Amino acid sequence: MHILIFPAGFILWYLAYDAKPFINDEVTILWEEKNTYKRNKLLNIINESF
Repeated sequence: MHILIFPAGFILWYLAYDAKPFINDEVTILWEEKNTYKRNKLLNIINESF
C-alpha cells in the first residue's frame, strides 16, 4: 500500500508546488534590499571584531 501512496504524494506535491504563484512586486524588492542591507551591516560588525 505504501508503494502507491508515496509516489501519489510526490506527484500531488509537485503539482501544488508548480501551481504556486510567483510574487514579484515592489514590496518584495524593497524587502530584499532591506534584508541585504541588514545582512551586510551584521557582516561588517563581525569582520571588525576579528
